[in-house]
Amino acid sequence: MDIESAVKKLNEGIDEFYRSRLILVDRVIAAFLQTLAGDSVLMATLQECASSVNYANEYKKAISKDGIGSYFLLPQGSKQIITLVTGLLYEFDNKTLSIVDFVTKLFPAETSHESYVSFCDRVIRPYGEAFSRMLKGEPDAVTETLAEAAPQPLTFPDKAKEDCEFWLKALLDVVTGDNSAPEDKRREYFTMIKGMMYVLDGRNPLLIKLLWIGLKNTLSGYKPSKRELDEIKLVLFTYGVLD
Repeated sequence: MDIESAVKKLNEGIDEFYRSRLILVDRVIAAFLQTLAGDSVLMATLQECASSVNYANEYKKAISKDGIGSYFLLPQGSKQIITLVTGLLYEFDNKTLSIVDFVTKLFPAETSHESYVSFCDRVIRPYGEAFSRMLKGEPDAVTETLAEAAPQPLTFPDKAKEDCEFWLKALLDVVTGDNSAPEDKRREYFTMIKGMMYVLDGRNPLLIKLLWIGLKNTLSGYKPSKRELDEIKLVLFTYGVLD
């Protein structure tokens, strides 16, 4: 898929946030993360960002408190924005962080919908703009420091990678041997499984989480994949990728 198509997908996803409401946005987040996971251009950009930016560090820097309340301020660099907001969306989807609490506490307004619109204006829209700049190769106004550009250490061990690959290969065998599944569905399954295998090579926990979301959602209704998906989930949980 080319850059123009990737930008179009990205913008469509951002528009969906604006068409939603806070109490309904869970489905929008899940669909958006699945779009990221299933698009090679978007994933390549995300991988480039996550390789040089630490989500946990950016999250700590983005939130500040004073005697009145708490505040959330995005970083200035595109890579930092993309890594931070993608990580937030993952946490919202995984329910390790409540989007309702996050939005209403950090973007206070008279109604929850006004808080949500403020969140979209101050977080989701800048995120889409930063992602678009990265896709198009447009520079930031802020120059990265050498420390920010330095790759983060790999935290996904060899044993975890090997175990995941074993079950992913088993999953490929299941799909290959199942002639009862529709051909278009089988192509989707192959794409997601191979995408997960590709991301494992990068050893980046955030990207592995994102591909896991795409994989489990794509195969959620495919009963022959249950054992393999359960085993992969167990590996990711055991090695701290999933909470």
